[in-house]
Amino acid sequence: MEIIKITTPENIEVEYTLAGLGSRTGAALIDMVVQGLMLLILGIALLLIGYFSPNFWEEYYGWIIGGTLLVFALISYGYFIAMELSMNGMTLGKKVFKIRTIRNNGQPITLKHSALRNLFRVFLDIFGVGVVLIFFTKQHKRLGDFVASTIVVSEENKARPITLEGLRGINENYRYLMSAEEYEILRDYAARKSSMEDCDYLKEQLKTYFRKKFEPQVNSNEWDAFIDGL
Repeated sequence: MEIIKITTPENIEVEYTLAGLGSRTGAALIDMVVQGLMLLILGIALLLIGYFSPNFWEEYYGWIIGGTLLVFALISYGYFIAMELSMNGMTLGKKVFKIRTIRNNGQPITLKHSALRNLFRVFLDIFGVGVVLIFFTKQHKRLGDFVASTIVVSEENKARPITLEGLRGINENYRYLMSAEEYEILRDYAARKSSMEDCDYLKEQLKTYFRKKFEPQVNSNEWDAFIDGL
């Protein structure tokens, strides 16, 4: 395993475990199978149209071919963008191998980052360029990762803050997502909760606030552990 250290926008140093060539290749193969099934369904649909509706095929041949090419492009290129944006940097293949794409500063990727990195996947990685770069570059990056300023990390060893003390009773994996003010509020709560008269009310307020902040960015099991610690 190779570890990379990242300084977040909050000036907190965080460790990530880089995803290796094996897990990234396995994830890519699964995604190729999924895309292949989608294309197979598309091909069967075209055959059925041509067989059962030959007149419709002849009359709208140009529209059918144009629509087919558009759907093919969406499957080949749009699949990765849609998956990464809806699954927080994961595709179906990445989810199986528990790896995720993030930005170089540790933040989640955006549409721009996903579109850039996957554009190079479509036009260059089919020739093996991506595999070569992953193997020989220090941070296991494809060309698309360099252009989009992204990296692929392992979820099994989640990011850990390495410069600040962990909160008492609170999962330290979430420290790097907090601002300094939020961190101090939780520290104060953890230190004084046993003597607070309105502890339960405050706890619910904190849960509501941090649920909105963390849920789009973290693993659900880890989130449950964090909530239980409050």
